[in-house]
Amino acid sequence: MGKLYNNRILDGISKITDVFIIGLYFIICSIPVFTMGASLTALYYAIHKSVFRGRGYTTEFFHSFKENFKQSTLSWIIFMVIFAVLAGDIYVTRFAVPQTSAFAAAPLFFLIMLCFAILWAIYHFAYIARFANGFGASFKVSAIIMVANLGWSFLILVVLAAFILLTFRFIILLFFLPGLITASIHPIIERVFRKYMTPEDLESELE
Repeated sequence: MGKLYNNRILDGISKITDVFIIGLYFIICSIPVFTMGASLTALYYAIHKSVFRGRGYTTEFFHSFKENFKQSTLSWIIFMVIFAVLAGDIYVTRFAVPQTSAFAAAPLFFLIMLCFAILWAIYHFAYIARFANGFGASFKVSAIIMVANLGWSFLILVVLAAFILLTFRFIILLFFLPGLITASIHPIIERVFRKYMTPEDLESELE
């Protein structure tokens, strides 16, 4: 019993270390900014495969980064435009619209839209990491999945916000943040994805 307990502790430490290492890969590969989409896809892929499935090393990150680079990068460019437009709308309406105006709530509306865009991006890059589909189809399917599972989507947003707030208090968490967030929301996303997987897909997951 003691040996089994020790093995579980060592396995847990190993997995935590892998999460940290994969997170560092993400930070390094995201430095050019335009590569962040490929890094997000690779981050989820490596966390899923090497940490939760135990079917590879942390270097699985680079396999996914290379394999999904084109689709993920093009997707990231689109999301950057969406984020920039919504952030600009928030800024403009916050300072240009009078509080007495009928459009005074516009900043809140655009903030909610930005939250949805962030959730869409999370589902989208996780979807690319897990399934092979066309460029346009991946956008469509990930959006449908997000909207069809609003409860789980809201929970993902809560987890994301909690980690960000913790990082403001403990700045050292910044270096652990990518891996910790991905590892935390992974069970939620996989629970959602499994609802749309075929019996063949589910069977292959167990092999």
